Amino acid sequence: MRISRTYLKIFISFLLVLVVSELIIFGLLHMSWDKSPRIHHMERRLFTVKDLVEMELGDIHTSPENERRVLTPLLKTLSKSLQADIWITGPYGEIVASSTLEIPDMTEFTNGYAARSVDGIYVYKKRNNRMKSVYCVYTGKLPVGYPFTYHMYHSFPKFDEESWFIRAQIILTIIAAIFLIPVSRRVIRPLKELTTSAAKMGRGDLKQRVEIKGKDEVAELGKAFNHMAEGLEKMVKSSRELTANVSHELRSPLARMRISLEMLKERIETGNTSGCDTFINGMQAEITHMDELIGKIIEFSKLEMHESPAMTETVNLKELISDLLGQYQCVAERSNLNVHADLDEIKLSNCNRNGIGVVMDNILGNAFKYTDPQGNVEIDLSKDESGVRISVTNTHAPLPEEDLEEIFNPFHRLKGQEIPGSGLGLAATRRILRIHNGEIRAENSEAGFKIVVSIPVRNS
Repeated sequence: MRISRTYLKIFISFLLVLVVSELIIFGLLHMSWDKSPRIHHMERRLFTVKDLVEMELGDIHTSPENERRVLTPLLKTLSKSLQADIWITGPYGEIVASSTLEIPDMTEFTNGYAARSVDGIYVYKKRNNRMKSVYCVYTGKLPVGYPFTYHMYHSFPKFDEESWFIRAQIILTIIAAIFLIPVSRRVIRPLKELTTSAAKMGRGDLKQRVEIKGKDEVAELGKAFNHMAEGLEKMVKSSRELTANVSHELRSPLARMRISLEMLKERIETGNTSGCDTFINGMQAEITHMDELIGKIIEFSKLEMHESPAMTETVNLKELISDLLGQYQCVAERSNLNVHADLDEIKLSNCNRNGIGVVMDNILGNAFKYTDPQGNVEIDLSKDESGVRISVTNTHAPLPEEDLEEIFNPFHRLKGQEIPGSGLGLAATRRILRIHNGEIRAENSEAGFKIVVSIPVRNS
């Protein structure tokens, strides 16, 4: 089984946590040794010796010979049981009884720091090579007038508790290493899926998506990846469609220019220059048309590639539409159009003013351009609970049902339509309205062709 790097990082981090925790625990044990369980255990042992001695002798002091005879066997028995040297001294330091023939020299202990318990026991500690030694002293109140002082000395391996602690840490490490395998796999699996999907996307498969499970950071990463993949697929798809449509739109003027150029070249070679101005003017018109078309294509592509504009402006829709109607007044007079506008006083906040201006300019421009002579153009601006509603109706023959949706696609032109255009105006309008969370639709009505725009009102 191949060990992943993520698993190793998790495992090494866990080991570092164990090492640091072990050092902290050792430090706490070293600083608060007087509160350790072994010290408390020694205190309880010393009180046990005191209680047994007082039970044997009672409250009254007898002769030293009698006390030594009674207490020596008791202390030897307790010494074997408690694995410690025990002795008792009188008020003047004389030996009353002892479990060993030779009393240990406690000078090194008594010169050091002593911890005093609540019950009055003094505890000394000493380290020597690989051993630890604890010396406990307690002075009682009995016998009356001749109180005994109890001494207990105990040595044990220096790393007794530490060794057990280290063994526990090793066992815990082994268990953790085993249980970390499924945990790390659970974490690594979605990351591997992300890596595989990203590699496939790099090879051109933009339909790659990952399955989202849970609500953790990996799930958030998966959501971000899917969002990125969706946006990238949309961008590439739009770019491909734009390239194909641009190629189609530019092919026709280039073909006409090529024909005009061949005919112009032929006339010059034959010396017949009559009509050359017509061909030159035609090519100039085609160049102007291509330049305008490329400009509109660039503006349209910006709607796809750039981020949404700032939605922090406020626009007075009635003033905006009224200004645009003024600009198209000459067109209306030339075609003898009847224009009727029913506009409520509405201000749209939290929007992009330039974007809304482009929307209305495209819709009104198409209405005036494609209205039959002596026809009607009606504009209605109103507001309801759902938001702002704008409808523009112009006199025009009904469109086929499939064209009512197709007209919003880039470069779509109506069949048999001789009026020049790029087919990008309504496509750009829909994109801008989607940025504003708005909608646009086309429908046939009794009054003619109608465009309906709805824009929700954004709260400040």
